[in-house]
Amino acid sequence: MAKRARTAARREPGVLLMRQATSLFEDERVREEFVHALLHGIGREHAIIVLEDKPELRVLPRQGAASWQPDWVIRIAADFRAAKHPLHEKGAFYSLDFSSVFSASAMLAIADPPRRVLDLCASPGGKAIFAFRAFKPEILACNETIRKRTGSLIANLTRCKVVGSQVWSTDPSVYARRWPGAFDLVIVDAPCSGQSLMAKGDPAPGCFLPHMIDMCVGRQRRITGNAYHCIRPGGHLLYSTCTFTPKENEKVIAWLLEEYPDLEAVEIPALAAHRSHLAAFACYRLYPQDGFGAGAFTCLLRRGGEPPAHRPSLDDLPASWKYGQEATPLRRMEPR
Repeated sequence: MAKRARTAARREPGVLLMRQATSLFEDERVREEFVHALLHGIGREHAIIVLEDKPELRVLPRQGAASWQPDWVIRIAADFRAAKHPLHEKGAFYSLDFSSVFSASAMLAIADPPRRVLDLCASPGGKAIFAFRAFKPEILACNETIRKRTGSLIANLTRCKVVGSQVWSTDPSVYARRWPGAFDLVIVDAPCSGQSLMAKGDPAPGCFLPHMIDMCVGRQRRITGNAYHCIRPGGHLLYSTCTFTPKENEKVIAWLLEEYPDLEAVEIPALAAHRSHLAAFACYRLYPQDGFGAGAFTCLLRRGGEPPAHRPSLDDLPASWKYGQEATPLRRMEPR
């Protein structure tokens, strides 16, 4: 098994990458553009979420805006040094890959602003901060299973003044058992094979290996299955990845729709030009050759039914950190 894995790894990004491209595109020219974008790292578009409207930000050199881009997001050239800008440390903006704006923007199709938001895979905080800027929820629960990643998450929530945010580190199954139906929006920016990292010029070892992809699919199903139980009737689940294989994208959503028949995929008119041709339901893809960053997949799902008159209490959420507190070592909530 190990020898086969090493042999397959040596073939990347050749045979396995071409196999992936063939499964995504019938047009040979588009396949070549996709492969070229990945191999030459041309998907390095950045963006900032504007959290405080400062004159210094208004005059930043901007790239052309995308039709789905919120007016409080600025598309910035790849050479913009966000961390060195004087307003960065003051929390006036949050910097992220422009494709992350694409996947997060699907949540803007939610008609009633969610008051309770749970981000199950939150670090370093981009989707949570996007939700805060879009909705100003009363509670923004940010979970990060890998405890060593909570430091950067807390630092970003603190710096960006994300009022109402809280951080825990536990398995998603804890939320499903202890707070079923308690949240209006659950975000799953799922751990994935990370194929789009290549378009940023970053190494992504093993990202096309079948066993790596299958491992990610198992994890994605488990997280989203638990996420479903946290959503109230009428609430939403946002699923996104930064990879391209259908197994981790359309097929995960197809599994969810079959497993939980009261879920439905929501049409996002603003993203219509990027609707995936690999599924009958509404989901959306961005590729590095599209010119808007490294690429992403996104799907917004709605749970059927009417919102309950009385929602479960969240008073017993044992936050390890809340906005306004000093950062301390996080204790882990164990499943029970």
